[in-house]
Amino acid sequence: MSSSDFRILSQSVQISQINFEKQSFRVSTEIAFIPLKTNLSNIILNIGKDCILPNEAHFEGFGKITIDDFDAIYTRNILNLNLSNDQSSYSIQSCKKAFIEAIDSHLGDLIIKIPDQCINYVQKHKVIRLAIDLIVSKPRNGIKFVFENSNENNISSHLFTFRCNLISSTKEWLPCFESPSQLCVWRFEFTVPKNLTAICCGDLIDTTSVLDDESLKTFHYQLLVPTSPGNIGFAIGDFQMYVQPEMPEIISFVLPSLMPLLRHTMTSLNRIFVFFEELLSCRFPYSTYWQVFVDQTPDELTTYSGLSIFSLNILYHKKILDTVQHMRQILAKAVAQQFFGCFVTSKDFSELWLIGAISSFITGIFVERFFGTCEFLFQIQKFLKDSCEYEARFGPITLRSKSEEFEESSSDRLLPELCSLLYLETLFKRGHLILRMLDKRLPKEQFIKVLQRILSIGMQNTQNLNKPAEWSQLLISTKSFMGIVTDVTGQEFPSFIEQWIDVGGHVEFHVSHAFNRKRNVIELELRQAVPTPIGCQRYAGPLTIVVQEIDGHFVHTVQVDAAVSKHDIQCHSKGRKLKRKKVILGTGEEVEMDLSQMDADSPILWIRVDPEMLLLRQISMTQPFYQWEFILLYERDVLAQQQAIESLHHFPRHQTLAILEDTVRNEKLYYKIRKEAAFCLVHIYNSLPDSQLGKSPPLLDYIRQSFCCKTCPDILQANNYVATSSNLQNYFLFQSLPSALGSIRGEGRKYCPNYIVEFLLGLIRLNDNSMNRYSDDYQRGSLIHALGKTLVMAENPIETPQEMSVHATNVLEEITHSLNMDMMKPSFQRIVSTHCLQVLYELRFTSLACIIAMIRRSRSQSFVGTILRLIDVIITDTNPYIRYSLAHRLCLQPPFEYTDNAAMYPLNTKRLCHAIWTIISNPDTVMQTFII
Repeated sequence: MSSSDFRILSQSVQISQINFEKQSFRVSTEIAFIPLKTNLSNIILNIGKDCILPNEAHFEGFGKITIDDFDAIYTRNILNLNLSNDQSSYSIQSCKKAFIEAIDSHLGDLIIKIPDQCINYVQKHKVIRLAIDLIVSKPRNGIKFVFENSNENNISSHLFTFRCNLISSTKEWLPCFESPSQLCVWRFEFTVPKNLTAICCGDLIDTTSVLDDESLKTFHYQLLVPTSPGNIGFAIGDFQMYVQPEMPEIISFVLPSLMPLLRHTMTSLNRIFVFFEELLSCRFPYSTYWQVFVDQTPDELTTYSGLSIFSLNILYHKKILDTVQHMRQILAKAVAQQFFGCFVTSKDFSELWLIGAISSFITGIFVERFFGTCEFLFQIQKFLKDSCEYEARFGPITLRSKSEEFEESSSDRLLPELCSLLYLETLFKRGHLILRMLDKRLPKEQFIKVLQRILSIGMQNTQNLNKPAEWSQLLISTKSFMGIVTDVTGQEFPSFIEQWIDVGGHVEFHVSHAFNRKRNVIELELRQAVPTPIGCQRYAGPLTIVVQEIDGHFVHTVQVDAAVSKHDIQCHSKGRKLKRKKVILGTGEEVEMDLSQMDADSPILWIRVDPEMLLLRQISMTQPFYQWEFILLYERDVLAQQQAIESLHHFPRHQTLAILEDTVRNEKLYYKIRKEAAFCLVHIYNSLPDSQLGKSPPLLDYIRQSFCCKTCPDILQANNYVATSSNLQNYFLFQSLPSALGSIRGEGRKYCPNYIVEFLLGLIRLNDNSMNRYSDDYQRGSLIHALGKTLVMAENPIETPQEMSVHATNVLEEITHSLNMDMMKPSFQRIVSTHCLQVLYELRFTSLACIIAMIRRSRSQSFVGTILRLIDVIITDTNPYIRYSLAHRLCLQPPFEYTDNAAMYPLNTKRLCHAIWTIISNPDTVMQTFII
């Protein structure tokens, strides 16, 4: 039975008998649908293994499954992997292939036979109503019970839904047709104790008392915007309500005693709403927007239709400055996903990239508008770096596969059960970059008009609930999206789709150039590796080259048509022997440059390749030192400045120190550029011979001059933070400078100089925040982190604490003292304790590194047992955050990989292989392995 066999019209859900101690509740649901085929004999639903059906053991009370009030025969359909128990056949690829084959043949989890009395309705295509009773007991996925066993009425107990396989987990608590294309309207009833509140998707239409039991009440919700089951969620608990000022349609809920934090965190939400409604020229698609803040959720944010469930950790106090930007971006992301992700959703799981990319794209516009172009470009650059690194390790990511054949890739996006968190995150990042490339190819603001058209069509076709066939306008695919792009702009992009959407991989360019004085041209060479490395693609097409010459800024376009592509670029200036000259930059700004260090025969100040990031690419470029210097000092693009700093790592000379120190001191530059310059400065300093070092190490004088007392330069000024742009940039810069300073190594490059250690200890001990209106928790944490950077590996083995150096002893004492003080008077989110524990981890780094090496080499059964215990935690732990985080980290840094040589990593033993295979092939744990 496929989704084309029927059309869902509505689904009603009743939840009652909630028991926090037993972690259970009762569900009754009724699904109304129209059969589209006259030979339909069975109804196949998706349902989780923790849902207990009436004919199964441990079902309490009376329940049944009926179709139009006639009792139905039903069976649970167990997924069968058909894995061999012969150890000689164990392999990752055969296991993955068995997973895919099993899922393809597994139509659903619950098979219900249509009674003979209802066959007439099927043949006449009349509405059929399916009613199901069940009990959800101790759910491991999709639902989280947070139960504090205390004697004070359990005021913090609550439960909420979450996504366990990152796409949809509704079936874990509700029988449904779990397909993105199955849209319907919903009604909900939650019967809960009177001290609890139920929040759900849709509008709260009534709250009634239960006549038979005065201690209970029922919340009635209805959702009249057609929605797929994957976008349905709820939360129940002892929450306090907060109505957004001037926007009463926005209502937030938080656990008791956290209302002050909620009020402050929500101060910017009105502006976020107005921004997206104006950007998209569309009202918020739901009449009510609910926000719930809960504990122990595995994700910071989970969005459902008209409902967002956040982690408590995103709430912040009015005295905290450090988390404001991140938290506001999360709130903006939640609103963006309401438009694209909940209201407009993907037509199929294989099109999920498009919805995630659009919501990320418009969130990026918010970031650029509210946090500045520099911050936005830094995030885009990080997306590009993460995407390229993933593809270089695991292979190319294809957004839309044109072939249905099985491919041996790291993840199969067509099967949500096999999608890892890292894969989906990278998929959305790559999708964001692709949409940005498309936006750059369109006239200004045309891409936004495309999004506005999509929302407008969706709004128009959801007004009439009597025409469910029109609900499909809320579903979007790559083909329909590109069709709307063509309708709005009049342009088609067949080559773009073929090269970047239908084919995965990024481009790698190795760029070099030379100046031909006689011809006055730049001889540019663009080289792509042969054979093409993993995760890369061979590029052929236009490429933008920007040349900054003495007489101005010039843009050229070259055509790349081979693995090694050579081009002659005509210069517009002549080389002249000049010491200083005013030069016009690409921004139109005229600046005076010192040209004494450049080649007198060349008019080239610097060259940039693809400055607008119109391609998914990695570029390694060879330029003379002075050109990188000019880029860092005079180019206004932060990405160019960042590239220059990365390249200056390869020029360990005294002149580099001077340039980087000037960069750190330049308050006109973006603070993240200054931070990177500080760490590059330390790297260069540690690379120079002792004869080229000055009397005072870099950064120390700057910190004393800018952040310490004038009368006593070793004492930090009393904290007095001011929430202005320039002051905040200096505040965030200072948090990185001590860490860079702590990384400096003195004579012989073996130890951090003692005077730096004493200086950092003085900053910590004499830190004064008594007159500051803001908290200094994050600043104290950064100073602790800097102190940890001063630690180095001892030359001789140390067997007792008494043998530690004075340096290490002083650091350990200060860290222990700070940790104990933070236990007595906690910092915000225990940030000081976190940094203290990280430093203590650094003290054990040597032994830990040895253990890791032993794990990768040893055949010891104890190490096999250690890994098995970790796997057992992944399968059995009750906290979803622990399960997913541990699995994620273990996969990122595995003790061995299936492609490795067994002789090199002997931990790959038959015992471990058999244990993992048993977990994979066991029906009771197979879905858990899917989720992880």
